[in-house]
Amino acid sequence: MAQTFVFDPEDPAVHADLHARYRTLRDEHPVYEHPSGKLWTLSRYADVEAALLDPDTFRSGGVEESDVLLPMMVYLDGARHDALRKLVSRAFTPRRIEALEPRIRAAIASLFDAWRGKDRGDLMRDIALPLPNLVISELIGIPPERRHAFLECTEALIRVGTGGAQDIAKPAAGIYAEFSSLLEERRREPQDDLMSALLEAEIDGERLSESELLGFCFLLVVGGSDTTTNLIGNGAVLLAQHPEQRDWLVKDPSRIPNAIEEVFRFESPTQSQPRRPSRDVVVHDRTIPEGARVVLLLGAGNLDERRWSGAERFDVSRDVGWHLALGKGSHYCLGANLARMEARLTFEALLERVPDFTLTETPGWAPSRWARHHPTIPVAWHGA
Repeated sequence: MAQTFVFDPEDPAVHADLHARYRTLRDEHPVYEHPSGKLWTLSRYADVEAALLDPDTFRSGGVEESDVLLPMMVYLDGARHDALRKLVSRAFTPRRIEALEPRIRAAIASLFDAWRGKDRGDLMRDIALPLPNLVISELIGIPPERRHAFLECTEALIRVGTGGAQDIAKPAAGIYAEFSSLLEERRREPQDDLMSALLEAEIDGERLSESELLGFCFLLVVGGSDTTTNLIGNGAVLLAQHPEQRDWLVKDPSRIPNAIEEVFRFESPTQSQPRRPSRDVVVHDRTIPEGARVVLLLGAGNLDERRWSGAERFDVSRDVGWHLALGKGSHYCLGANLARMEARLTFEALLERVPDFTLTETPGWAPSRWARHHPTIPVAWHGA
């Protein structure tokens, strides 16, 4: 029988009923080949997890995105990936992240203070977008007057859709140009920031190349912004849509960290990761050919009823355990603890300042080949 179901992650219409389409994939097409033959997907939790934990077979290098971007860890494998990861991980130790908490609290308070005397706002534009941008910009060393240019470029990257990887080229070029200028300034005047540290860093006695420096900075600013922005935005919408669960957190804010893991699981900020098999791989009696483009659907795996009972139900009291939203194995998200902290502090402030917030309209989903993102989140409350 001819296959009639078509799943195209670059189709904007997919996002409106994404959970239902994921269910069809998991139940009927766990190893899915697009009719064009250019795309395969894995959607069940166990299959996605196994691929993430087998980087020798499901390789990050050589994917389509790496053809239009400068070298960076997420598209590297083996020893070079490990060396670069070890280098940048020094900026994300638990002690360093903990030391950021007072500054992040102050930034969040300032953002919510702008709501004083108002009874409505855009939670995405006013809170979820500016906070992670501010935090990662300070870590990297982007001066305040130049942060807006980066924010525009990272938003454009989220909207990458039907044009494929080539859509990445223009916003990426904007980010590279900004960082090239900033890195030159740091060469003349080093500062106490990540850019200066990267310029001084060595791997096996060699400094990073200009391409690697730009790739590192690109990854830090994009990865440090979009995951947390989408986590905060998606979580706020879910809490507004489930007021009884929101009220439960208002009464006991100590439950917020667990609620954040459920947000990660239920509406994963990053929905997918691309891979290229280094050999023919047989999964569920289907052979995925060597070199094919395989998309690991983290978001679909996180809704798999084979892993969680009632997986398609949002429940902040759920014992989530390990989800896939931050990846697994050698490419696990380096900034995971920072994202969790920013989200926790934001939700603490949100539920203290405006515990009765409601959506004034249903937020739409941005068309994106990889992100789960609300462009705007209009909310109202009784007074901040």
